[in-house]
Amino acid sequence: MTQELQTRLDSLEAHVAEQERTIQDMSDEMAKQWTRLDAASAKLDRLLDRIRALEGRADAPDDDTPPPHY
Repeated sequence: MTQELQTRLDSLEAHVAEQERTIQDMSDEMAKQWTRLDAASAKLDRLLDRIRALEGRADAPDDDTPPPHY
């Protein structure tokens, strides 16, 4: 193999190695983001449940209120 071909091959191998590292870094970051998204989604669901429960209590008649004919 000539020196020129060897240089080109080394350059291509370095480029592929850099791309593989970048892809792995991006994959790792995406996995972290999914974890954070799942946690945020679960927290939102809990908050919505609490809001619905509070709205249900607000709509319920107060037992201390006298009847309308009082």
